[in-house]
Order: sequence, then structure tokens, then C-alpha cells
Amino acid sequence: MAAAGFILAPLAGAASFPCDMAKQAIEKTICSSSETSDLDEYLGRYYAAARGVFRHAEACLVSDQRAWLRTVRDACKDTACLKRTYLDRLAVLHAIQPGATSLRNVDLPKVPPLVWIVPPASDQVAAPRNRATTPLVASGRIVDEIASGDGIVLKSNAGEKVLIVPSMFLEQSTTDALTVLGRLPNATYEVRGRTETQAQPVKAFATGQCAFVYRTAP
Repeated sequence: MAAAGFILAPLAGAASFPCDMAKQAIEKTICSSSETSDLDEYLGRYYAAARGVFRHAEACLVSDQRAWLRTVRDACKDTACLKRTYLDRLAVLHAIQPGATSLRNVDLPKVPPLVWIVPPASDQVAAPRNRATTPLVASGRIVDEIASGDGIVLKSNAGEKVLIVPSMFLEQSTTDALTVLGRLPNATYEVRGRTETQAQPVKAFATGQCAFVYRTAP
């Protein structure tokens, strides 16, 4: 499915909303093309499936999707822009799709796919949500350092470590998922989240915030 031109199988409903009730400019632009209308419908399916996969961090995914709609999709002024943004978002969510929703015979853009979400720690006393934070993006291999007392870290080729989840905040689902991801041969990842503004002894993702894990290779 190339952005310059592609064919999608017709969908009965088209779009993820009734086009005859479109009022906002972005909704009208989506409905003005059968391609963008179909892409919106496909993304609705992908997003619904992703919410099922990430039940443990559903609030994180919902917030991320709303931010994408507001800052990326809704910034489009024409169908060409919409096609590109929809294809990119489908590519981000493609890796976690079950067979029932996964698109076949589709050449999606090569972007890092989302493979896991680390939710805020459940202990809001130890991991308060109101601490000042700044964005943090780090890349490397996922390494299990639970035995040493640190937790699960992201280790760059240069040896720099960023703590993804400290041992005291690890929950079984996240421990299992990140451990499996770390064992994949030659796999590298990019983690996007936030870090506390106040200097910490170890560079780390804020435990009171969501962190998104994307696979960059292979």
C-alpha cells in the first residue's frame, strides 16, 4: 500500500463514523475520498484491537491516540496528508494486531512499531503523578538487571543505561513482556516517555508516567 496510490477492499460502513453526519472540517476531508474513508475505518479496527492488547495500560494508549488525532491527523488540510498520517499510524500499531484485524498484502511505511506500553506505577504515593517532568527518548537493548537490584534497563551501544522500570515498581505483565523483548536476538528498541525534572541518581523514565516501547531492529 503505497502512499502515492493504493487499493483497499471496499468496506461496508467506510470511515469509523457516519459520513452523512460529518460536521468538522477534518471529518469532511476524510469522507471526501473513499481511500481516506477506508483508512479511517481500518485504523478504528486497529485501535480497538490495540486497546484489547494493552488493557494493562489502556489509559496510556487512549491518551496517545487522542494526542495523535489532535496534533497529527487534525493538522492535515488535504487527503494526501491524511493518507500519509493514517498509513504511518497503522504501521505503528501493526505489530500487535491479531490475525482478525491485521491487514494483509499491505506495504506499510517502515516506522518503529509499538510493542509494549509501561503504565504508571500503581503506587501513587511512591510514584506521584504531579512531579515535574520533561520528555525523554532513549534507544538501545532491553536488559534485565533485576538480579542486581536495578530493574529493567535500556542499554545503548555506548554502554549508557536508562532505567525503564525500577525493581520495586515491576509488575508481572511488564516484567514478562520486557524480558521476552530483551531476549529477541539483535533486537533494539526506542522508549519514549518522560523523566523527572529534578536530577535523579540514575537516568530513568518517570514511574508516574506512561512509557512507550517501539522496536527499531530487526
